[in-house]
Amino acid sequence: MSRLGNASSSVVLCALLCGAHAEAQNAAADADRARGDLLLQHNEVSGALAAYRSAVAAGKDEAKNYYGLALALDRAGSLSEERTALQRVMQLASSFAPAQNQLGLLSLKEGKTAEAKSELNKAINLDPRYAEARNNLGVLERREGDNTAAEQLFREAIAENSRYEQAMVNLGSLMAGEGRLAEAEEILQHAIGVDPQDADALMSHAMVLISLRRTQEALVQFRAAVRLKPKLAEAHINLGIALADANDLAGALAEFSQAVRLSPQNGLAFYNQGRVLADLERNAEAMTSLKIAVHLDGVNPDWWTMLGTVARKTGDKQAVVLGFGKASELEPGSARRHYQFGQALQDDGARDRAIAEWRRAIQLQPDYGEALYALSRVLTKTQPEEAKALQAHFLSIQSAQQRTDKAQMIGTQALSAASAGDWAQAISQLHAAIEACGECSARPLLHKNLGLVYCRSGDLVNGKRELETAQGLLPDDKDVAKTLEMLRARRAGQ
Repeated sequence: MSRLGNASSSVVLCALLCGAHAEAQNAAADADRARGDLLLQHNEVSGALAAYRSAVAAGKDEAKNYYGLALALDRAGSLSEERTALQRVMQLASSFAPAQNQLGLLSLKEGKTAEAKSELNKAINLDPRYAEARNNLGVLERREGDNTAAEQLFREAIAENSRYEQAMVNLGSLMAGEGRLAEAEEILQHAIGVDPQDADALMSHAMVLISLRRTQEALVQFRAAVRLKPKLAEAHINLGIALADANDLAGALAEFSQAVRLSPQNGLAFYNQGRVLADLERNAEAMTSLKIAVHLDGVNPDWWTMLGTVARKTGDKQAVVLGFGKASELEPGSARRHYQFGQALQDDGARDRAIAEWRRAIQLQPDYGEALYALSRVLTKTQPEEAKALQAHFLSIQSAQQRTDKAQMIGTQALSAASAGDWAQAISQLHAAIEACGECSARPLLHKNLGLVYCRSGDLVNGKRELETAQGLLPDDKDVAKTLEMLRARRAGQ
């Protein structure tokens, strides 16, 4: 009996000791996780990783430990390990929406758009009030071109969290991209009010101010963003672009040069540095920057065109041909690119290749005047009949353009008369503009304006007639359709 008693006492003692050990392990894990959170908050990624790994090793299988480890792995760029950690979180806590949201972000980073959308929707289903998942899904929808869905998601995120400035910045940027500048400015001002230290909100607001031609106000915002994030190359690039627009080329160059120092692999920084150096007539230095830019990121045809343009100033014919040739290759459907490449080839003595490029330009855009003129001149001796036909086409285009210019000038005068309330003068001038135009490209807009002026003058019969003519020429014009609908509704009411 005593042995049984002794054995029972040993079991109790072992249980007590084991429980105390497990409790101590869990406490150590909690402390490691807290340390990891603090280190990650200060962007000390390697230390955070070590702390989270220690928490995972020391404590029981807690979802919070694996989730912290996943976030640190994300910062470290260890995406495969991050996915493993997040999957472990979901095994331990299948309703943990933040981990599901992070899986969506990870898939988006890996280019798996369909998976990302599915995972972000799952996060929202797990927690319908999770504003961050709605914002992230909005970002994805906008990337895919569905601005309507994106805007709704951003608004829902803000409705769930009225101080969620990132969703406000995203909504403001979307509105600005659609030309809704007043709405964009309002929401971005709200975002800055929530967090005056949000550099993204300041930069987005400044870009809207640039579009509104309030350059000096924009410069204040861009400078504030640079002060908040002095090591962010993007902030210096944005400030540099604004300074260049304000004709402060020296200031712009300083900002672009700083961006280059901060981010030596940033093609945009080198491109803008080269562009400003060219404006300052420091063409040799500009060529150096532009060559680095296209080496780092050679998919923008405008960068190659700038390289060719500056090379022409330095007399580097090989670089001229390379620059305009690459631009044409990257944008094969552009008549302008083929025309410019043809010019470069002609200057380099490659006459036959130049002719081929100009023919391609005309094929893409039959009324491309510069290409018609260049081709007619170069064919004058070898193919005089074709040259003569090209010249005649060029002259007819010039004549049409002159008619268009004249009609537009008279039309502008008519709108000034309408603004002053002189309906008779405005109507007379618009009729004159239409007569001068004939079948020129300005004709649809002239009929539209005449119809609207007739309506504003009280002559709804003639107004309707002109607007119906305009609608035949501009079937997708919403203003014309709306006005005609109002006129028909009014007539039906009478």
